[in-house]
Amino acid sequence: MAEVDLGTYLSYQNVLVTSENKLVYLLAEVRPSAEIGVGPAALNIAIALDKSGSMYAAEKLDYVISAVSHVVDCLRPNDLCSIIVFADKARVLIPSSQIYDKQSARRLVRNIDQVEVGSGTEMLHGIRAAMDEIRRNQSAERLNHIVILTDGLTLHESHCKEACLMAAGRGISVSTIGVGDDFNEQFLLDIANACRGNSHYIDIPRDIPQIFEKELRGVQNVVVRNPRLSLKLAKDITVRKAYKVKPLINDLGALNTVERVASVPLNDLQSNETQSILFELVLPSRQPGTYRVAQAVMEYDIPEKGLHNVQVARDITIGYSADPAQAAVVTPRVMAVVDAVSVFRQQTRALQYAQAGDKSKATQLLRSAATQLLEQGQSELANQALAEATRIDQGGGASAAGTKKLEYGTRKLTQLLSEIPLPDGSGQS
Repeated sequence: MAEVDLGTYLSYQNVLVTSENKLVYLLAEVRPSAEIGVGPAALNIAIALDKSGSMYAAEKLDYVISAVSHVVDCLRPNDLCSIIVFADKARVLIPSSQIYDKQSARRLVRNIDQVEVGSGTEMLHGIRAAMDEIRRNQSAERLNHIVILTDGLTLHESHCKEACLMAAGRGISVSTIGVGDDFNEQFLLDIANACRGNSHYIDIPRDIPQIFEKELRGVQNVVVRNPRLSLKLAKDITVRKAYKVKPLINDLGALNTVERVASVPLNDLQSNETQSILFELVLPSRQPGTYRVAQAVMEYDIPEKGLHNVQVARDITIGYSADPAQAAVVTPRVMAVVDAVSVFRQQTRALQYAQAGDKSKATQLLRSAATQLLEQGQSELANQALAEATRIDQGGGASAAGTKKLEYGTRKLTQLLSEIPLPDGSGQS
């Protein structure tokens, strides 16, 4: 039995026979099987903490100290951990090691306030120090991971991205945590998305410990490494766009297709976690019958079992029918995901229009997104979208806090969907 379950679901099981091309959605879901038979990998984690002057406001640094102290308590005996603080420069507070004396480690963390690193924000120094600590003990048998926390803007954003991409190329994943209203959310999201990590937004400092625990528990539960999903397309089938939809929505744009194969790298899989991709497929006109659309191939590693480049494949077929009633039947689970992605796209475009000074289009899209959010039961996000639409319409521009709440909130919409049962015959898993 495969260690990973792969399910594929089309928005329509049948399309109408006409002379026009057809747009069909394909949802691919992957999760570790219940009988995977392996425990989580040991960690090699580096935590880089912003200690610039702004971190002293609203007790942010106090909550960080509490959070990291708890992380120390939760480390397993075989986990390696290093802690770095940065501002104008970086200092390694705890070098990469198995932390046996947790009381001494907690004392060092409590004294972060006394570490002199300046008051500005040069994240690049923190990233480089974290990479150095990871590489001291880097191993394929461990999950090598960096967590970066910041509350503000940094100098040399492009160099920071380059350093993180270099880390990812060496098998190191990177997660980001943004606190408050003053950081560049797109910068942190880009790093996490490109480096197979998570991106968290904390608007209330007291939530810092909770988010740190969530991030640590997640990486401590990774059981499948380096998962990648490929779609081998049948002749005349094209992928128009693709989105990661779980755990967070992320626009992958137009995928690069080589010899009719489109590939998407996924994050390392945690036990009991589902990750999914939504593909927009364009199908050609055909005569009535059943046709192969593509083959989905999941490839992954489990070093703890000595498994590398293991593959699971699923063939995907669709019917072409002359019966309009048959072609009108949709797969509700897939369409619920499509609706969530639609809201995410609307708020993204709305904020882009607002930044470009097009108030009319920005407010129109935000109000449309609010309507859809209300239909999906997301009243808090809907109210936020309406509030931003009012601000923009009155000439105030989108607020920093509102932008972040919408940006991160709509990315989580697929997490909030209830599990919609699949009708018989709708999936090929």
